Amino acid sequence: MNGILTGFFGAIVEAWAQLRIGKLRVLLSLVGVAAAVAAMTFVIALGQVTVSAINQVGEKYSGRQGTVTISVTPTGKGLSQAIQADDAPEASANASAGSGAGGAGGNSGGSSGSGSSGGSAGGSGGSGADTTSSAATSARISGAMNSFVERYDITSWATTYTSNVRFSFPDGARNVSTQTVSLSYGLLHHKTVAQGRWFSAQDEDDLSPSLVVTHGFLEQMGIKEFTGPITITSFSPVQTSFTIVGVLEPENLELIGCSGDPERDKDLPCTQPVNAFALNTSYENWLPKDADRPSPTLEVWAGKGGAKEMASLAKKDLDARFGQGSTQTSDNLQGSNVNSSADTFTKVVTAAGVFVMLLGALSLVNISLVTVRQRIHEIGVRRSFGATSRRIFFSIMLESVVATVVAGIVGIGIAIVGMRVIPLGAVLGIPVTTTPPFPMLAAVIGLIAATVVGALAGIVPAIVATRIRPIDAIRY
Repeated sequence: MNGILTGFFGAIVEAWAQLRIGKLRVLLSLVGVAAAVAAMTFVIALGQVTVSAINQVGEKYSGRQGTVTISVTPTGKGLSQAIQADDAPEASANASAGSGAGGAGGNSGGSSGSGSSGGSAGGSGGSGADTTSSAATSARISGAMNSFVERYDITSWATTYTSNVRFSFPDGARNVSTQTVSLSYGLLHHKTVAQGRWFSAQDEDDLSPSLVVTHGFLEQMGIKEFTGPITITSFSPVQTSFTIVGVLEPENLELIGCSGDPERDKDLPCTQPVNAFALNTSYENWLPKDADRPSPTLEVWAGKGGAKEMASLAKKDLDARFGQGSTQTSDNLQGSNVNSSADTFTKVVTAAGVFVMLLGALSLVNISLVTVRQRIHEIGVRRSFGATSRRIFFSIMLESVVATVVAGIVGIGIAIVGMRVIPLGAVLGIPVTTTPPFPMLAAVIGLIAATVVGALAGIVPAIVATRIRPIDAIRY
């Protein structure tokens, strides 16, 4: 084993020494290889960053990929007489609201999924806000969802529902679509707070319900910058004072086609949305016990592989309590198509890059053949002193491998600098809040491709070198 390693590293050192001797001509032959590696690595990295940015934007609305949205509309079908007696008032009360209760959940998750206007994240559930359930129904559904979470030991989950809250603004009172969420909703949806903070466990016991609002909400209050907790009064569904603890980052209105030209944008809602998020525990403490409210929607992150199983468990568990067909589930796995397209894109770009590098390596093959012919006497002497054909073969081939690896490293360095210099937000057309790290996959693909091309380019000269007979080489 030691002999093999010694021979391998000895061949690399010898190859590097030979490259230093003919560095100018080798350098000229490797310009094309380095450029091809740089271009291929840069394009692959840009594709990976684009997918990451798209997923990050989507997660703000529909949750992390693999999130299952669960809503319940009690039907009472298939339940025993005793259970039906308990659910009968709820079923009748929700006969017209059935679709709405599920819709509230669907819109809440869909609010996320739309993504066309970031404001819908806070208030697209507004359509569901018009349909409410009795306090008893909402309480039963909420309790069943909590039991489901505890039974299956689920750690990443959140509940949400959307309702209209009438707030007092300087120019008068107005209804604001307010999404009432549990504490972990921000983590599940990667909510980015530009000023202040997201909800914390300390907010659950506050007498003043906590709010996180959009930038448009703050503008309606006549405040340009959030410097600390702000109090705002609500009139319905309960009269109390809310405390604003955070402000979300402004929405990128260009995503819905806003250009900043009043004439072109006259038919578009090119203003910052006015929405709010309320923490469910502190808010519901102020609601009257018999106040109608939307049924909550449960969002569970199960991962790509567990989403279907989680949906099946939810249907089985909740339908057993509320009747057949009561549970509606959906997931956001359609976003995985983006990753699939990115994988195909990476394969195509890699194949094209390797082809370009092979063309660039042709000049390296020619130079290596010329070098071998110039070193015939040296090869003959080495063979006469006991150098094996395998040692000669690897020493000649590794010259090309080392050269292309060096070129690959240079190309990867150029790609990394390029990714740091270009304005990603302007190029991708989507908001990029922080510069993502350079994708390791792109660097690995570039380095492997350079190594493979170097090996292929060095095989022909190495075979030529091993076929030289020592006696003829010494006479040369």
